[in-house]
Parts: sequence; C-alpha cells; structure tokens
Amino acid sequence: MIRLLNLIILFVIISVCCKAQLPLDQQRYYDSLTTILQKTTSDSLKARAQYGLIYYWVPRDTAKARQCLDEARRLSKQYPFLLAVSYAHEGYLYYSADIDRSDAAFAKADSLLNNFTTKEAYQSRANVWINRAAIRQRKDDDRAYIDIILNKAIPYALKAGDSAIVASQYAGIGTAFMNLEEYDKAEPYYDRAIQIFRSTNAQPSRLVAALNRAGENYTYLKKYDEAKKTVAAVKTLLAPYPESELYAVHYMVEGLCYLHDQQYTQAETSFDKGIAAAKGPNKAYVIQELLFYKVKALLANKKYEPVKQILLELSKDEEVMELGSSRLEVYEGLAASYAGLGQMKPAYEWMKQSRHLSDSLHESDVANDINELEMKYQRAESQKEIITLKAKNEQAALSARNSRLYILLLASTALLLLIVAIFALLYYRSNRKLLLQKELNHQQELKDIEQQQRLRFGQAVLQGEEQERRRLARDLHDGLGGALAGVKLNLSGQVDKIAAEQQHELRRTISQLDDSLTELRRIAHNMMPANLLKFGLQTALKDLCESAMTNALKIDFQAYGIEPAMPEQTQINIYRIVQELLANAIRHAAASNIILQCSQDGDTFLITQEDNGKGFDTAINGKGIGLSNIRNRVGFLRGTMDITSVINEGTTINIALHVG
Repeated sequence: MIRLLNLIILFVIISVCCKAQLPLDQQRYYDSLTTILQKTTSDSLKARAQYGLIYYWVPRDTAKARQCLDEARRLSKQYPFLLAVSYAHEGYLYYSADIDRSDAAFAKADSLLNNFTTKEAYQSRANVWINRAAIRQRKDDDRAYIDIILNKAIPYALKAGDSAIVASQYAGIGTAFMNLEEYDKAEPYYDRAIQIFRSTNAQPSRLVAALNRAGENYTYLKKYDEAKKTVAAVKTLLAPYPESELYAVHYMVEGLCYLHDQQYTQAETSFDKGIAAAKGPNKAYVIQELLFYKVKALLANKKYEPVKQILLELSKDEEVMELGSSRLEVYEGLAASYAGLGQMKPAYEWMKQSRHLSDSLHESDVANDINELEMKYQRAESQKEIITLKAKNEQAALSARNSRLYILLLASTALLLLIVAIFALLYYRSNRKLLLQKELNHQQELKDIEQQQRLRFGQAVLQGEEQERRRLARDLHDGLGGALAGVKLNLSGQVDKIAAEQQHELRRTISQLDDSLTELRRIAHNMMPANLLKFGLQTALKDLCESAMTNALKIDFQAYGIEPAMPEQTQINIYRIVQELLANAIRHAAASNIILQCSQDGDTFLITQEDNGKGFDTAINGKGIGLSNIRNRVGFLRGTMDITSVINEGTTINIALHVG
C-alpha cells in the first residue's frame, strides 16, 4: 500500500506539465490562465493555456479537463509541436483511470517529439519519460523505473538545461530506492533534489513535495531529528496555503515522528488531519496510506476496536486488496486487533490467512526471479543471433567460428540457468519447510497457551473450592460447634434442677446433642482435615482410612516414599482424590474390603485402589459426579487415570500424578 502511494505522489511531483507542477496558490494559477484565454488572440497561447488548465481540472472535474484537452488540440492543428505535446497531456489525464491508455499516449508523444530538437522539446520528452518510468514503478518494476530515469529522462533534461526537472528526477530516484527499502541510497538523491530546488528558487510546491518524501525517508532511516526538521520547514512553506493537498503527506511525516516518540494520540491526530487534507485524483490512495499508519498508532495505543473497524472497512476495498502487500497488512492488523480484544479464534483465523498470503507472495517472487532470468536469456539469445547474421554477411570465414561461439555461449547460459533454477528450487523448498515448521510451532504455541489457560482456570476453581471448604469447616467448628457446645452445657446445668421424671428426657436430648457435635466435627474435619495441615499427607490419609473403617468394612492402607515437602495445594488435591475414591467405594460399591496404595517416585505420585464391591459398567456409569471430580483434579495435576471394573467382582483404579 505505502509503495503504491509513493509512486502516485511521485507522479504528482514530476508532472508532465512542461514548466512545472501546479503551484501552491492554485486559484491564482487558474485566474492567470483564464485571463490569458480572455485577452490573447494567439491560438498557440490559447492552446498552452488550455493545456495548463488540464492540471487544474483533473483533481476537480475530469470532464472539464477533457474539454480543455479537446479545445487545446483544436487550437494546435497549425502547430505540430503543440499537437505532439497534447498526447503527453492526455497521458496525464488518464493516468489514474486507465494506466495502459496513459502509457500509450506518452509513447505517442515521445514518438512525435522525436522530430524536434529545441530545448522545449527535450524538456517535454524528459517529462514524458519521467511519467513512463512512474508507470513502470506503479507496476512494481522499480528497477525499470531507475533505468528509464537514468538513461532517458536525465539526458533529455540535461539537453534542455532544466535544473528543476533534473531535481525532480533526483527526487523520483530517491522515491524509487525508498520503495526498494534501500533508504540509505535514497537519502543523497533527496538531498541533491532539495539543494537544487533551493538554489534555483523553484516553485515551493516542488520543494515541499521533495521535503515531504525526504522526511518520510528519514523516518525509515531512524533519523527522526532530521525528519522533524523537514516537518518544520514544510510547515513554514505551507503556512500561506492552508488548502494545499501537500498537507496530507506533511501530516503523515509528522504523525510518523509522533509514532516514534510514542506520542500515539498526537500521531492519530496528525494522521486524521492528513486524511482531511487529502485532495485530488489520488485522494483515495493517500487516505488509504494514512489509514494504515493510523492503524499502527492505534495498535501501539492498544485501541483495538477502532483498528478492527478500519481494517474491516479496508478489506472491502477492491483497490486495497488488489495488492498482496496491502492484503498482508490488513490480515496481520486484524489478527493483532482480535488478539488484543481477547477474541483468539478470529485472531488465529486472520493469522492463518496472513501466513498463507505471505507464502504465496514468496512463491510469486521466486517465479518472477525465474521469469527475469528467462527474459535475460532470451535477450542474450536474440542479440547473439544478430551478431551471428552480421558476421555471416561480413566474412564467411568467421561464420563457423561465430557459430561455435554461439553454441558454447548458449550451452553455458543454459547450464547457468539450470544451476540457478536448481538453487532457486532448493531455496524454495528449504524456505517452504521453514515456513511450514514455523506454522506448526505457532499452532503448538497456541495450543500450549490454551492448555495453560485451562490449567490456570482449573487451579483457580480448585483453590476457590478449597478456600470455601476451609471457611465452611471453620464456621461449622467455631460457630455452629461452639453454639451447640454452649447449648449442651446449659442443658447439663439444668438436669439437677428439674423434676426426676423429666431428667431422663433431658439426658436423652443431651446425648443427641453429643452425637450432633461429633457428626459436625467429622464433617468439618472431612472438609479441611487438620491432620493434613499439621502432620502431612501420609498421616492425613492414614487417619482418613481409619475413620472410614467399620466392623463391616476393612481398609488396608499402604504408603511408600511419600515426601513431606510436597506443596500444600498438591497435597490437598491428592487428599481429595483419595477421599472421593473411598467415598465411591463405600457409597456405591458396597465393598467390605478395600486396599489403598499410595507411593511416590520423584515427581510421580501413584495411587492404586482395589475393592471387592459390586463393580460397574465403565461405559455407562463412568461419568458420574464423583468420577468427574476425580478426573478434574487428575487433569489439573497432569495425570492419568485407568479404571478396571468387573460386575460382582470389584473395581481397580490406577492413577499417576505429576507433582514436580
């Protein structure tokens, strides 16, 4: 996206107008041309004035611009030179709407101007080739752009002796190198252009355009002090012209400086001002560039919702999505905004699209490189054929020698192409594998993040549950238990004060209170066993088994190597697992004999429980609340659980937990 805007604004910098681009005071420019049309009787002067009005009307009304072109051609019929340059003006008229028609018009202008050798003709041809170069750049061929500027435009400008055009071309080369991300090469060209504009008192609009792009290049070079100087200079130059469309790029560079200084709100304001200042036929492209920069500022300021809205709107724009680099920026920005909003699923989907697009763009680059090599080969072959034919005509004796040389060179070229193709293929495959591995690593990272989130949520739930158990146990023991004990003491004190026939009933009530207190203490102990906190896991498990044994139930508890230094939360989780296992065996299995083994080997804790109960069908009854609670705690400790049960024979449960 940014690359496209650079070349469009470059086109404005080096307008096809023979003298210069539109001045900053455009109304005065328009008034002067209309005055010429009203006062002069010369057809040639009227034609030149109409050509000048084309540049005024193109940003405002293309229909009127077309009328100016038609009228100028009518007036130029008796002037071959003016008729020739009319096609250059036609190229400018169609540059934004029909780039192929624009290029054809410029080509025709150059062909017709070839018949003239005046300075004005050279000046016009220089401008024609500048704009044809800009069209190559718009088609993503920066190398062709630089080649045309250096070998066509600059020689004609030097013949014309027009330093302003030469300076514009230097600025254009700087922009081309900036598009190629060779910012250090772009800097001296911008410096030379600005120096020439200042020394020749060129139109301020040309100087402002060059300063704007030089400032942008400084931001890419991280020379923000220099960039700020250009911002200040442009601000001074544009002060008398508040309606100038050059404010758009000025505010863009200002916003980039604020972005570097982490003044994100000020950066947003500058980009918004630039959007408001955008005018002319390139308004949409300028706004798109500023919107992409605004997205960077919003992301840095963690304003994810407006980023999402801007990018979703841009994703509907066919011109934006036409460029692969723009689509990649949209996809990556949407992934970042959704991630910032905590919406990980759409964030992941956009990230996948960006990765896929990045791969596709890389494949396209490889294909272009191969095509370029093929074109070089074809050009070399054609050139060689010409040399061979010429040699045959000049001297028969040299024909055989040239033929052998041709075959040798052809074989060498083919071999070179084969080697290059093999290396390109190997590079592509290697890079493809690397990208696939990165994608797999990214997916694994997302899975790990999701797993960690689940573990954190599970830990929070279990910790909350244990805290609630502690609170309830404390409240039952200290609150309700104390109250019942007080009631018992009060009733015991009243036994000797009542009639003998009522004492028996009161003693029975006191006995029931004793039973209630005992049951309450048992419940409180089960909710948060004091032995676990005081004496450790092994003692607590032993007490748990002993408290659960009755005359009808025998529990054989065996402990091996349980480390007392285990984290308290881990001990509580293991205790709850064993507590639930025993409860299930007693409550549902009706077992009379239970064997419980607990052992620890380093970071692994093993639990095995066998009972002789009635068993159950694990496929049907294996999803009860008790077993679900056990599975949750086992999962929290990154463990595994295996259940083997036979109807009327009993159940065996094996659990392995990670406690490191």
